[in-house]
Amino acid sequence: MQKIRQVSAFSLLLGAALGAQAQSGPTVFGVVDTGVVSTRVGAARTTSMDSGIILGSRVGLRGNEDLGGGTQALYTLEMGLNNDTGALGQGGLGFGRQAFVGLSNPRFGRLTMGRHYSVLHTTLSAYTEGGLIWGHALNYFRDGTVLRLDNSLRYESPDFAGLSFKLMKAFGEQPGSSGNVVNPSFDYRNGKLKVGASFMQRHKTAANTERYTTVGGSYDFGPFSASLAYYTLRDDLPNATSLARNAYEVSAAVPLGTNVLWLAYGEARGRARADTGASSLSLRYDYVLSKRTRLYTGYSIIRNESSASFTVNSASNAGPAVAAGNRVAQAIAGVSHSF
Repeated sequence: MQKIRQVSAFSLLLGAALGAQAQSGPTVFGVVDTGVVSTRVGAARTTSMDSGIILGSRVGLRGNEDLGGGTQALYTLEMGLNNDTGALGQGGLGFGRQAFVGLSNPRFGRLTMGRHYSVLHTTLSAYTEGGLIWGHALNYFRDGTVLRLDNSLRYESPDFAGLSFKLMKAFGEQPGSSGNVVNPSFDYRNGKLKVGASFMQRHKTAANTERYTTVGGSYDFGPFSASLAYYTLRDDLPNATSLARNAYEVSAAVPLGTNVLWLAYGEARGRARADTGASSLSLRYDYVLSKRTRLYTGYSIIRNESSASFTVNSASNAGPAVAAGNRVAQAIAGVSHSF
């Protein structure tokens, strides 16, 4: 019943925004992505229809207002959808993908408040070819709980001769500092070369602080582009329950006319517990019908060590549960349309 109310509320908001378009100029945008998925976990195989495989299905509103002197007010409200069933994404949140408001100025940068993608996630996405989606080892091996942050401030600087930085602060709104997050990053671009790094510290509980680091680089070689990203997670938990690990990924995008072949390989290694690593190899082919529509097909495999249970996550949903030590293989075929 709650989900029905949320959808109804969004329908009223969308209608009001469209009716006021001449005055306030909101832009409606979105993605509808659906495919057929065949997954083999160990000896068991399942076939399903899934939403948001290579791009998370969504619908949203965004806009801005000129305040003079180059300063603008801006906002984004973005709802995730599972269009194979019509259900809301992100656990049923009304605007679970992004919901923020703020100010921007070309001289001083951009500051927004609300629910955002973490800066750590932005850095990982920048140094995995095509973004951190299905087929990327780091989409399987990272900690997905820091993908987005509620109650957060996010600052993005202007470009200073190729150098830019971001800073994010999330308020846990719990007694003490539990849940608080600090997350800076920097990027440097020089011609076809781009490098960057990000660090995140999250006070998950009074007894456990998690520290995440990622560094990456990418280069456009002309016939293809390639990226390398390295990721670490450290925590204060005892070794028996620690999630500490290192992971890396090498990925490439190879244009074939207007179409694209994507390749990615990566490995994870547990730092506190034995046999908690894995490796992943993926390839995907996109047949581009237009600027907004593409067909895609791909294959991804994860080989888990005896105490590891990584799974194949899509762009917007967690993959199937995997018993420790099982191998996971998944084939996909679908269509993605943006508007």
